[in-house]
Order: sequence, then C-alpha cells, then structure tokens
Amino acid sequence: MCGRLNMHLDPTDLVDELDIDTVGYRFAPRYNVPPGAVLPIIIDRPAESGELVRRLESARWGLVPGWAKEEKIGFRAFNARSETVGSKPMFRSAFARQRCAVPVGGYYEWQTDASGAKTPWLMQAADGPLFMAGLFEFRKQVSAGAEADATAGPGSSDPAVQDGWLVSTTIITAPAAGHLAEVHDRMPVMITAADINAWADPTAGKDEAQELLRTLVDGFDPNRVERYRVDRAVGNVRNQSADLMAPVDEMRVP
Repeated sequence: MCGRLNMHLDPTDLVDELDIDTVGYRFAPRYNVPPGAVLPIIIDRPAESGELVRRLESARWGLVPGWAKEEKIGFRAFNARSETVGSKPMFRSAFARQRCAVPVGGYYEWQTDASGAKTPWLMQAADGPLFMAGLFEFRKQVSAGAEADATAGPGSSDPAVQDGWLVSTTIITAPAAGHLAEVHDRMPVMITAADINAWADPTAGKDEAQELLRTLVDGFDPNRVERYRVDRAVGNVRNQSADLMAPVDEMRVP
C-alpha cells in the first residue's frame, strides 16, 4: 500500500518541463500527508476546441466515484491494486478514461521485524520528484446540508472543489520490486516524466491503459528510488516538521 506521502517539493516547478498549461494547485510544503489530504495531480483534458490541455490541479486523496452516495467512501479508496483496477466497480470507469500522474517528494513505508516493531523508511528519487500512476474522478457536491462544504461552488474554500465539483484521486499500487520489497510487499506504480503523455491520454481506452500499466510495472527499475530510515514520529499525522524527513542513521539503499 501507499498511505503516507512527503510533499516537500513544489510541483509548479515542473510547469515548463512537463508543458503544463494551467495551474490550479497552490503549493505549501508538507512532510506527513495522509489519505484525505489534498494532492497535486497532472491531467490532460480536452478544451472546448478539442485540443488537450495539460493541467496541474488539486484533488482529495481517496477516490470518490460520481455515483457514490457519500464522500466518505474515498477513505477506503486511496489506493487501487494494479491487478484489479481495470475491473473493480470503484475504479474501472476512471481507469478507462481519467488517469493522472501524482508528483510527490517521496513516500513513507513501515518495515515490521520479527518482534513486531515497525521502522519507518522514506522512499524518494535522488534527483527530483517521484511520479505515481493515479486515477481521478469528479463528483457533484450535494446542495446545502448533509456533507457538502457550505462554500462549495465557484468560490469554495476547499482546494479540491472546483465549481461545485469535488475532484478526488487514488494511487495505483503493485507488488514491490527489488530492495523496496524488503520494507513492504506493495509499492506505488511509479512512472517517469516521459510516461505521463501516454498514461494521462484520455483518448486511450481501457485495453491500452491495461497494456501500458503492465509495461510500467514490469519495466520499473527499483534502483530509481533510494530509501533511508526516518524517525518514528512520522507515525503520528499530527507531526508535520521538516525533521520527519531527516535520516536517523547513515544507511541508504541502494
């Protein structure tokens, strides 16, 4: 699984590199990001002219399909398994038409030893952000009352709400590879900047996406990701200090 992120890198720095046309995400460094928080996502959407526009947007971490009766369903949909993402009702519609890349500074995972003690590790790229393969959805906010933010609408104070629509996302996971499997048996599906065009292409259907996903998982080089141990304080989401990403010893892998 992937259930805790480090968002210390500003994704707006990628605007030129990734040919991003519009930015709807406001960056603030965060060092301990749980499901339910707001993430940046990179999506390609057709404009009125039909031309694809690349956007950096805000999305709630935890996918909420348009048919969902309650938004809290997203709290159990922050990850989607690569083995079943194309067939599960929760994800199959977004998988076929609304795929995204999630740029992150890194992610945390916990290694459990024989005694049951858990040691947190920070996984990150040595030279910039990690791009994770994700999906996104839109869900119309309910009218005043129930669960909707009272300000949901064009002037919503919720960065994941756009013109009355909640934008949500999930991160796809796969069996862990190489040294990452020493910490946990699952890992995010990680892509390169060059993969974003194909992955986010809304004109590519389910079969093309399934084939690309297999290629991404099979072709992943775990040595693109380094890891080191961090303080156990990261286990409490209330802790948000930059010190959380500091190594506690000299060991780095690979």
